Amino acid sequence: MDISPGGEKKASVSKAHAMEQRAAQRFGVALRLTVDGDEGATHDLSATGLYFQSERSYEPGANMALVLEFPGTGRGHPLTCEAQVVRVKPAGDGFNIAVRLLTPLFPDRA
Repeated sequence: MDISPGGEKKASVSKAHAMEQRAAQRFGVALRLTVDGDEGATHDLSATGLYFQSERSYEPGANMALVLEFPGTGRGHPLTCEAQVVRVKPAGDGFNIAVRLLTPLFPDRA
């Protein structure tokens, strides 16, 4: 509990509650992706964004075209998406990149 300047008790906002306020539900899924010829892998994705691992850093605000590789019987199914970098965090030898999709994957659910 936090105490406000007036002495009132306030409940702390939990991380789980903060995640519930996202624009679209996120799903933890590992998909191969390609950005500018570099390969990476997703940590999670939603209709409006995704979080992926890359060996390369990107500038927040930069636009990019990325190709998600959805698995399929016998071959993958590529999906090209336009995205904007929201956040970049160093992670081991690479970076975790959060992007907002400029066109939602599932427009009727965004």
